[in-house]
Amino acid sequence: MANTFLLFTYLIFIAFSAISATAGNALSTLDHDNAIPSGSNFTFVCDRSRYTSLGLNMSNFAFCDSSLSYDVRAKDLVNHMTLHEKVKQLGDNAYGVPRLGLPKYEWWSEALHGVSDIGPGTFFDDLVPAATSFPTVILTTASFNESLWRNIGQVVSTEARAMYNLGRAGLTYWSPTINVVRDPRWGRTTETPGEDPFIVGTYAANYVRGLQDIEGTENYEDLNSRPLKVSSCCKHFAAYDVDDWKGVERYTFDARVTEQDMIETFLLPFEMCVKEGDASCVMCSYNRVNGIPTCADPKLLNQTIRGDWNLHGTGFGLWDLLHQFHSKFSAAREGKGGIHRQVTNIPLCGADEGVPCRFISPIDGFSRYANVDYKIGCDVACKNESLIFPAMKAAKSADATIIVAGIDLSIEAESLDREDLLLPGYQTQFINQVANISKGPVILVIMSAGGVDISFAKSNISNIKAILWAGYPGEEGGLAIADVVFGKYNPGGRLPVTWYEAEYVDQLPMTSMQLRPDDRLGYPGRTYKFFNGSTVYPFGYGLSYTKFKYSLTSSFPSVHFKLNRFQHCYQLRYETDAFRPPCPAVLTDHLPCDDHHFNFEVEVKNVGSRDGNEVIIVYSKPPEGIVGAYIKQVIGFKRVFVQAGSSVKVKFRLNLCKSLHLIDYNAYSVLPSGGHTIVVGDDIASFPLQISFSSVEGYY
Repeated sequence: MANTFLLFTYLIFIAFSAISATAGNALSTLDHDNAIPSGSNFTFVCDRSRYTSLGLNMSNFAFCDSSLSYDVRAKDLVNHMTLHEKVKQLGDNAYGVPRLGLPKYEWWSEALHGVSDIGPGTFFDDLVPAATSFPTVILTTASFNESLWRNIGQVVSTEARAMYNLGRAGLTYWSPTINVVRDPRWGRTTETPGEDPFIVGTYAANYVRGLQDIEGTENYEDLNSRPLKVSSCCKHFAAYDVDDWKGVERYTFDARVTEQDMIETFLLPFEMCVKEGDASCVMCSYNRVNGIPTCADPKLLNQTIRGDWNLHGTGFGLWDLLHQFHSKFSAAREGKGGIHRQVTNIPLCGADEGVPCRFISPIDGFSRYANVDYKIGCDVACKNESLIFPAMKAAKSADATIIVAGIDLSIEAESLDREDLLLPGYQTQFINQVANISKGPVILVIMSAGGVDISFAKSNISNIKAILWAGYPGEEGGLAIADVVFGKYNPGGRLPVTWYEAEYVDQLPMTSMQLRPDDRLGYPGRTYKFFNGSTVYPFGYGLSYTKFKYSLTSSFPSVHFKLNRFQHCYQLRYETDAFRPPCPAVLTDHLPCDDHHFNFEVEVKNVGSRDGNEVIIVYSKPPEGIVGAYIKQVIGFKRVFVQAGSSVKVKFRLNLCKSLHLIDYNAYSVLPSGGHTIVVGDDIASFPLQISFSSVEGYY
């Protein structure tokens, strides 16, 4: 194995703002009444003393009767309103209806990785000066830790409720962003859970549950009547991942998407958000899909979201769309010598950050372990070489050198897509020159959301001894980076996106929505599911200070279905007839999928000298020869802690149809017959799973 490797860090911390503890006292009352906006002395709308102060009799309004269902109360409220009054409630800034005692309300608040004041529904002041800023979503996803995702949502919503109680926030949050990262140049990669639709959907379901659920009410039979801690809105529906690329803007971009790709990739995260997360809101996106604006597409909004998925909640259009319809590695020695670190203006919080409780910079973090000699090598743009020589001079005498480089929100952000995957300006030259002259070992820390082509550093194994991707790690980020670099914390994350070589984006425009490769056109395909070329680092890659060994302790070899006269074989396209079985596939709608699961067990042994966390990613590979089939796809994952020299057994129970199905060229979900392969980890362990069909009556 090469000496240079990539490590991942993420933060696990519970850092409440000072007011958070007050939220729990108000939940039981607030969750059964309409929310009142900030700036009021009352904590909810239907307060009898409030109505008395307004000169109104609350008994005249059934929508304030908490003994009635939410449906009945909502209908009563709407029936009391005139058409003009209804129209004035349709923007993010609802005007209220004074004659009904209905106050103004601002719907727009954001909480991607902490309560943010990006939207006008939330603000900070002397009373509430800050809120916890967790790592950005793409970095948190790298943990592959479902309980962490949910716990972050719980902390964020607790702080949101506390701010609401003090009149500094609303209760409706336009988060999370769950668009799949189809193209590495997308500026909003930092907001998303990555490129795999199943992982994106799993993150969405957990984060939404964390935001919305109140303990003891998670399994309400009547979802229309369940209380919510806050309302979470999954966005942006659907096929949105172009902001501003070479003059193509999101407001006018028409995403030409096949039905196959739409169902398999772009819709799945939102389906999981609604069905598994019980999201109370879905927001449509800026773009058009196949010529129709998503916010005016009855098929997407009515048939799919409300009909097929049975959304119990609201649908939001984006606030600015109306006009579109209208016209860590420890190579450094501790204590004795100095640590040399390059580059200033380190981005820690990423997109949609609020006001964090505090910032711990990398300098602050490193200073807790060693004497730090800090030099500015260049800024992020790095447009000149004037500061490189002083940095080289300092590195020449340092016992170890830590170079912090990468990109920030001036390069990748909302409304700002990248044009290439290279480090900006002279950063590559700066890194090479400093690394080549350094006296001691060199550690390279990359700050970014999307991947960058650092092949030059990866191959410079004689000088650059370790590479750490730190993402945008939040308010505690500097300490987290230092803990990894100095070996206090053993990282165990995995990349949720592919890091492509720079030449990759030269082969396909960002505006092409096609996922599958086309060899005739030299089109390489997108995401790990369809791209099989060389990469800087592949999806799911990550290392640790320790080593793990996998072994299968049980597997599930085969499943046979006997078809009745209502179940028929479905024909698939194959590369040659040699791959075609007698019964190629059956529609999953025609199979008893809920009754069929497969179980297997993996033993994970820590064969190194350090305790550590291991992320076990399980993939499925379809039978050979099916035209347009994915290379592999994630079907499950778990994160486990294993002490040095010990082992743990990890059990998986996966639904057969969900795990092995594919969406064919006609956009049907089918279960192919033949030899599937279940891959555990990076091809460390795998086993075949044979699917076969036969007819009781002797015909298909």
